[in-house]
Amino acid sequence: MSYADALTDLKATFGNKKLLTPAEVAPFIGKSASAQAKLRERDKFPIKPKPGMGKRVVMSIYDVAHYIGDEVEQIEINPSTTSKTPKQKKVSKKTAANIDKTKPIRRPPSLGATLRAFRSRIEVLSSQLQFEQALFAELEAIELDQAAKRSQNRRKATP
Repeated sequence: MSYADALTDLKATFGNKKLLTPAEVAPFIGKSASAQAKLRERDKFPIKPKPGMGKRVVMSIYDVAHYIGDEVEQIEINPSTTSKTPKQKKVSKKTAANIDKTKPIRRPPSLGATLRAFRSRIEVLSSQLQFEQALFAELEAIELDQAAKRSQNRRKATP
């Protein structure tokens, strides 16, 4: 479809209307109004909204026709200049804002350090377990001794 055909279709649908809302444009471009908003938020939406309309988002019928029409400028590519350059990794704005460049990058601990930490933790837990076992044995002995004294007192009390 060419630009002229797209403009004719849009004018047939909307009449003399020059500015269109995202909901009106959605059936023509195949993106819902909410998807358009998300793309505009990330500056990836190809049709720029008209400024000066307050909070209302509107687009020119001509810009929409340019987007829908398939008249794209042909760019000549010189085969001698088509060397492949590695793409740099893009960092989102949110992530870039949270990166503190004043602090050095923290490397994870080595495997040896991790194993030593686990070994010391196991030793601490083992000594805690031994203490709790000894405490349990003493408390159990005290309870058995008290139970034996109670039963002896009952025998003496009953003639």
